[in-house]
Amino acid sequence: MSLSYLLAGAALLAVLLLFYRYLTADARQRRAALAAPFPEAWRTMLTENVAFYDGLGASEKARFEQAMQLFLARTRLTGVQTEVDDLTRVLTAAAAVIPVFGFPGWEYPTLHEVLIVPDAWQLETRPDQEVKQLEGTLLGSVQSFQNSQYMRLSRAALVQGFADAEDKHNVGVHEFAHLVDEADGQIDGIPGAGLPPALRRPWAEVMQRELAAIRAGHSDIDAYAGTNEAEFFAVVNEYFFERPEKLQEHHPELFDLLAQALHQHPEQTLTAHGSHLDPRQWLRQLRAKKKVLGRNSPCPCGSGKKYKDCHLGQAA
Repeated sequence: MSLSYLLAGAALLAVLLLFYRYLTADARQRRAALAAPFPEAWRTMLTENVAFYDGLGASEKARFEQAMQLFLARTRLTGVQTEVDDLTRVLTAAAAVIPVFGFPGWEYPTLHEVLIVPDAWQLETRPDQEVKQLEGTLLGSVQSFQNSQYMRLSRAALVQGFADAEDKHNVGVHEFAHLVDEADGQIDGIPGAGLPPALRRPWAEVMQRELAAIRAGHSDIDAYAGTNEAEFFAVVNEYFFERPEKLQEHHPELFDLLAQALHQHPEQTLTAHGSHLDPRQWLRQLRAKKKVLGRNSPCPCGSGKKYKDCHLGQAA
């Protein structure tokens, strides 16, 4: 066999090997992420800062941790004039997992990077941007670039969103909810991933009724939800994951539809794990902890303050 044939065969083999590695890159990345031990320091941060995680059973906590590892393996976190420390990394990944925890194996296929900035900022928005605003400044945004997206998050707002587990505000959950909304190709307030087709019309009708009440000033849902349908969906996700009992009490139809859309309904079962997801379970866990805390004990939210000076008055 001539040298030219050998060289051509070697070149073809190299091309095939590169193509194979390209095709299997995601699988290899997944295996590597799941093979890495979950840092014990991260587990402590989750327990101290993420009430949703703390309310899960042992097997579901393990699944939550694996989902975080996969998210961080696929998504680049970049600090802009701030450091991406472990707490920022943990809270960003937790915010990504919470809205989709009812969907094992969920991916954010178009999100490739999260930019972490120190605090709120001002930015002229375009129609393709979905943003979380506060008094004219931005706390988070999802922006498109060609066929991919990137997210920008205020680190200060991200941390604050988890510091108070019951204030109905969590900018990380808000921004990732926009990407859940977009699962059907549109950020339009109608969740396309988990809402059965038969419930799309009831959801749209309830959403319009709730929007009218918000805009008329007759609702306890944050007024920012009245901006448009997309912001309505993101804001009620914050409400759902921070005060589920209150949302169920004041907006029972909305709670029921959203719980079904997010696969977080108490009557739904994740067959692969044989367990029920109930968005209120973390709240019961948090309140059970409060019952055994003394007034001068460190607050379980991780703020460093005494319990009496932090969350003692918010148990109701």
